[in-house]
Amino acid sequence: MQNNYPAKPPPTTTTTRLEARQPAAGAALLFFVENDSLLVAREVFYPAHGWQRTDLSSKRIGQDRPGGRCSAFASALSVPVHGRAQSIHLALVVTDADGDHLYLSLSNPAAKVGTGAAPAWVPYPFDAAPSARRLAIVKVQIGDAADRAFVVVDVLIDADGAAPRPVRYWIDAGSAAGLQAGPRWIEHTLPIENAGVYASCLGRSRGGWDVDGVYLAGKVGKEAQLLYAPLYNPFNPMQPRWARRLEIPGKLAAESIAACRNADNTSDLYATAGGALYYFSATNQNEGAQALTLISAPAFADVHTLFAANTGGRVTVWGVNRAGQVICTSAPQVYVADPAAWSAPGVILSNVAAIAPSPDGDGVDYAFFAHTPGGLVRVTKSPGDSRWISTPIG
Repeated sequence: MQNNYPAKPPPTTTTTRLEARQPAAGAALLFFVENDSLLVAREVFYPAHGWQRTDLSSKRIGQDRPGGRCSAFASALSVPVHGRAQSIHLALVVTDADGDHLYLSLSNPAAKVGTGAAPAWVPYPFDAAPSARRLAIVKVQIGDAADRAFVVVDVLIDADGAAPRPVRYWIDAGSAAGLQAGPRWIEHTLPIENAGVYASCLGRSRGGWDVDGVYLAGKVGKEAQLLYAPLYNPFNPMQPRWARRLEIPGKLAAESIAACRNADNTSDLYATAGGALYYFSATNQNEGAQALTLISAPAFADVHTLFAANTGGRVTVWGVNRAGQVICTSAPQVYVADPAAWSAPGVILSNVAAIAPSPDGDGVDYAFFAHTPGGLVRVTKSPGDSRWISTPIG
């Protein structure tokens, strides 16, 4: 169902979770939950500049789970590849009296999302053993590789029981050889317990054989852990995967991490720790790999959320620290391993609750949306200079 009043903006409250996606060719997209449904607001410029809303979920929820509500979602935009149209992947979590339920809508043409009917949703009922009396979905992640979508779900098994158990699964959407006839929820076990993980993201090391992996930052006791592990063994999906331990100089604990997808679907990894920004190239993610220190600056102290994007031949890294400041730095993609190539990190916005980066696919606009006490704003770098311009949404 589409709302054809282009002047109506997305929600502006700081409690509204927002994900922004900007295809290389097309309008900006904002995904959010409102009135228990997943919506997308698509930027339009005719007949007036504004935002056109589309309800993506209420019809399907009403059909499958009357009385249910959208409690969480995830989105991903596939990395731009020459000659291939970008895709939007979506995940929907529906909550009702029986617990949480996962729906996926993968490989939607990015140029068409928000322009017509709601996407086709495919249910993925929990089918791992042992069965769960009640499932609580804590987090859903979707990779942004151009070859196919990889989905990871963190859950609490028996969420209402005396001892709910955190477990991580990857979802077999039918592309993993040998697993089509088996369960679709495949447990992803690692040396670090899920309870000790406080940051994770999806990506792919060089030599990953077209399989995404998960980066995990956490602690085992007092010992810092930073791991990379493929979602499954590419040579035999039924065999155990291997985990690789990555290290930050001084054995510091990573406070935040972000994977930056490259055009070949590999990912570089960025991390913050102890007031510095660190870098692992896609080729430097083997066992015992040491991070390269890029920038040491007070602004990188206590960063709790990190984003990284490679657009227009330039890599941009955004961070939000616990003081509510947005920090940004960037470098030409070909020189990211040279600390001198990175711009001086600066605080470009303060008093921020959360941000949703939306870099333009051609690299001209290094933009993000931010929740501020005054409402939702879009922050864009001015062409030709280093100024950042904040524009209210609505």
